[in-house]
Amino acid sequence: MLLGLLWACAPLEGGANESAEADTADAAPDTGAAPATCEPYTVTTLAEWSELDLPSREPLDHTVQGVAVGDLDGDGDLDALVAWAGGSFGLRNDGAGGLSVDPAIRATNGDLPGSEAVALADLDGDGDLDAMLGSWSTEASVYWNDGTGVFTPEVLPGTDVVTYAIAFGDADGDGDLDAYVSAAAYNMTYEEIVSGAQVGDGNLLLIQDDDHHFAERVGALPEDTRYGMTLHSVWFDADADGDLDLYVGNDAGPYVDGNHLLINDGHGDFTRAADCGCELVNYTMGVGVGDANQDGLLDLYVTDVGPPTLLWNLGDGTFVNATLNAGDAYVPSSETSMVSWAAGFADLDADRDQDLVVTFGQSGKNFSAAGVQATDGPVQPNQVLLSDGAGRFDKAEPGFADGPRTRTYALGDFDRDGRPDLLTAGKYFVRVALSGGGCPPGATLRLHGASLVGAKIEAEVAGETQTLWHLPSTTSSSSADEVYLGFGGYPSADRVRITWPGGATSELEDVAAGTVVDVDAP
Repeated sequence: MLLGLLWACAPLEGGANESAEADTADAAPDTGAAPATCEPYTVTTLAEWSELDLPSREPLDHTVQGVAVGDLDGDGDLDALVAWAGGSFGLRNDGAGGLSVDPAIRATNGDLPGSEAVALADLDGDGDLDAMLGSWSTEASVYWNDGTGVFTPEVLPGTDVVTYAIAFGDADGDGDLDAYVSAAAYNMTYEEIVSGAQVGDGNLLLIQDDDHHFAERVGALPEDTRYGMTLHSVWFDADADGDLDLYVGNDAGPYVDGNHLLINDGHGDFTRAADCGCELVNYTMGVGVGDANQDGLLDLYVTDVGPPTLLWNLGDGTFVNATLNAGDAYVPSSETSMVSWAAGFADLDADRDQDLVVTFGQSGKNFSAAGVQATDGPVQPNQVLLSDGAGRFDKAEPGFADGPRTRTYALGDFDRDGRPDLLTAGKYFVRVALSGGGCPPGATLRLHGASLVGAKIEAEVAGETQTLWHLPSTTSSSSADEVYLGFGGYPSADRVRITWPGGATSELEDVAAGTVVDVDAP
């Protein structure tokens, strides 16, 4: 592999949940209530599994692990599915936030196979979460959940590429989820890539039909964009036209292909954007999408060997590099922050703006030969970067999961205290880190339906609006189908408006802090 690859609240249970109905009545903001006191944000490791604790049915000879968070057994608690070289496995929640390896989460034909990319979603609209797993050695498969965490596998012919990430999104606007498969190459080597002898296996757009079968849509992607060393790609509406576009993040950009934006025509055919200001030529391992400067537009945070890049959205389909204006979002290269992998946005401290999670981990490669003059240190702490609400970020202390070679993370509220927690994985470990402090939790929206990716959420609290999107994909992984709304210590949100993929809306009023709201997509 080469370079980057070479990478206190109100009760939340019982009586507070409701199903959302669309309601367009006007409501004046309540600005009379004073906000509660907010504390410093903290993150604490709750549990850890090392290589010796985890399955080793197959050789542990690959570097990327994936984690997907969701309720696998329908009991209301968040579990996880872990893509693991030695044999993928499930972590079941005990109802109080404790996770344990559970062999009962399995395939109908036996143990889950070794893999390195996983995503969860309700692919067939039956109310439970299905999975897609991809690996470096076999074709990808869909795993259909029976509702208890037992999965029936379905091999996807023609997907025998080295899969590093799977991202779900409704590409063709038909109301169900399709999949974009990010592919690189096996045993990437610096010499072969520089010489032109090695390129990516070819990214795939898999379209789901009415019978819930997935097949590659040949010709939907510009052919010259398919063969980068792609480690992570994200769906988001870059040009605000109502459909999902794709930002493709490539490792080995100087030698194969740089990052690029693919614009959707609304029917699942894509063209490469010209002059977007976002075509970075670097060593991308992950892309985070969220509103970094609270202007209601989706920005990009792109990881790298060397400092990650923050791209602000200008609202017209173009972006500008704002990294040096963003405080600690600029992470200089050092022995303890050389290689960043996964990144994403969420309101971790519940103060009504979107913070950043960034994982770091040693790649095990010497970068001086590639012109990157810094030491790839053995221990590189992951970072939580807290937003000031105006586009600048401050590093939270301490870092979390300070072990070596972290690769990815996914978010989910495992202990149901209203705060998003972090499940991380690396070479070779899995950890659960619980969030604490910050402002008192606001509300949790649990989203249900067959096409949730890209849902836009606008929460009005004390006369100010925070805009979030449900974009669960992270590097090789996916977060829960939940959105965590911070209220900044205020007791309620005056109004929460959800705009679903396809344009339908749902509206809630007077949403109290400390509640979980189950919201069904129309």
